[in-house]
Amino acid sequence: MKQIKKWQEPIYAIGGFGPGFLYQLVITYLLYYYRPAQSLLETGAVILVPAAGYAIGMFIARALDGLIDLPIASWTDNMKSRWGRRRPLMALGLIPTAISFVLLWYPPITGNSLGANGHWGNTMYVVVMSSIFFFCYTLITVPYLASLSEIVKDEQSRVRVASWQTFFNTAGYVLIYVLAPILFDKFGFRATTWMLLPSILSFIGPILVIKEGSTKTEDQSQEQQSLEADMNIWESVRMTLQNRTFRIYIAALATFFFGLQFFLGGIAFMALDMMDLSQSQLGTMNAAAFAPVPIMLLLFNWLSKKKGVKWAFRLALLIFAGVMLCFPLASAQFNLPLSPYLIGIILGGIGSFSIGVFFTIPYAFPSHIAAVEAQETGKDRAGMYFAVQGLINQFVGSLAGSILVVVLSFQSGVMWIGPIAGLACIAAFFLIKPYPLGQPIKATS
Repeated sequence: MKQIKKWQEPIYAIGGFGPGFLYQLVITYLLYYYRPAQSLLETGAVILVPAAGYAIGMFIARALDGLIDLPIASWTDNMKSRWGRRRPLMALGLIPTAISFVLLWYPPITGNSLGANGHWGNTMYVVVMSSIFFFCYTLITVPYLASLSEIVKDEQSRVRVASWQTFFNTAGYVLIYVLAPILFDKFGFRATTWMLLPSILSFIGPILVIKEGSTKTEDQSQEQQSLEADMNIWESVRMTLQNRTFRIYIAALATFFFGLQFFLGGIAFMALDMMDLSQSQLGTMNAAAFAPVPIMLLLFNWLSKKKGVKWAFRLALLIFAGVMLCFPLASAQFNLPLSPYLIGIILGGIGSFSIGVFFTIPYAFPSHIAAVEAQETGKDRAGMYFAVQGLINQFVGSLAGSILVVVLSFQSGVMWIGPIAGLACIAAFFLIKPYPLGQPIKATS
């Protein structure tokens, strides 16, 4: 694969914007759509699925998606085609991803057929459609992410490209957490999802700039065939899990990712049921967290050069933990001198540095681990590193979502969302300490 030029990095990076945006929209608001907040129920919203059904169904769907990551990664790492290993799957899954995303918001059982606590038929629909959506999303993103280890030459370049990815993904999060609540309030869920669907076209960018040669055996030299000999899926998984650097990284990632997904999944409930905010206020409060991220990425890149990526990551974990532990102070029941709305804006602004780092690390770290291994062994298995990361993240994300449903069933459960997320970040701070990569750039004479 040819390395991309510096001016092409943003074009490559914007590819994750659309699919990632749709994915996070599902993760954040699908529960909110099928089981609305109490304040929305009081204004006429209806429950579409039972709580237990949604919790079990989404856990199954995301667990299945995590398992699918592995064969897809093996497929893209070993693919033989005249168009290369990465681009064919990226192009194949684009349209099915869009279609399955739309269908998620059209459950078959509505109106008078619903009981007071939803219908189990909708549970089955959510399981099937979300499984299809997650599969299609994985089909395009695993090869896309895997290509990062091949298109740039060193760790700092990967951090730079990952920062571009985070920049564009932050725009997606602004749409999700700032604009989407306002649009939901004005147009409803279904109309809003149709309005936001064209964002997936951003994925055309990396398909255009990634330049791969043929990987068909007859088009390769004997040396290339030897280096790129197929590795079966279980051997590749075994090698991935035996990589000590990756094990340290993934333990820390899974821990903080649980806390992050727990918080992101619960933020709408915190705003409406704990802070007594409107959906529009929720949107503007979230803007305080996401608007500074581009500036924070510049700070992150500077700290990465001076102190190392690992040092910057650990700092982000501590900052976010502090913000999460303070979030219960935004409860309307405390009647503090500062309004819950203002407290939320202040905490969001403080946490913006961490948000930028958290969205960058899952791109930069696995790609660099895979690139180091490729230099040492000649085997490029970047797809499998991202697949194993995806498998673990899917399990952790589904676990966070299921536990969130249970926590919210308690009367004061919404108060525990921030502290639980904060404790997860503190644990990750200690787990990442032995990570051997991510060191400062040494000055050259």
